[in-house]
Order: sequence, then C-alpha cells, then structure tokens
Amino acid sequence: MGYGDKMEKWLDISAAIFALFAAVFWFLSAYGKFPPMLSYWDRTPENDPFYIAIKFSARMNMYAAILSGLSALCLSIKLFLVK
Repeated sequence: MGYGDKMEKWLDISAAIFALFAAVFWFLSAYGKFPPMLSYWDRTPENDPFYIAIKFSARMNMYAAILSGLSALCLSIKLFLVK
C-alpha cells in the first residue's frame, strides 16, 4: 500500500465523516416546530423565539453546507491524485 493508496483511503474516510456530520446539521436545522411569529411595531427584538429559531436554523444550514463542501473537496482531490 503506497502513499497514494493511503491518501485515497483517508480522503474517502474524511469525505464520509464530513457528509455524515453535514446530514446531522441539516437534520438539526429542520427538526422541530417554529414558534408562532409575532408582529412588532418597530423591529423584531433579539429575544423573540421565532427570530432565535430562524437564526439557529440558518446557522445549522451554514455548518452543513460547509461540511458538504469539505466532503466534495476531499472527493475532488482524490480524482486528481496521480498513481
């Protein structure tokens, strides 16, 4: 097992781990119900439950997208490895 084979194996493992964690973060972003949206006269306060839930969902989506990108990067690096 040469250096290239070991590198391919680690890239496969890394891609799988990143994809698994991305799935977990996407599940967290979609899990549960949103609280009811309330109307405010000026702007939404920072402690509004709906606002907090939307921010949490967006943050989990961001982490999932980053992890998916890292997974795709690992697989694309593997394509360019020369044996």
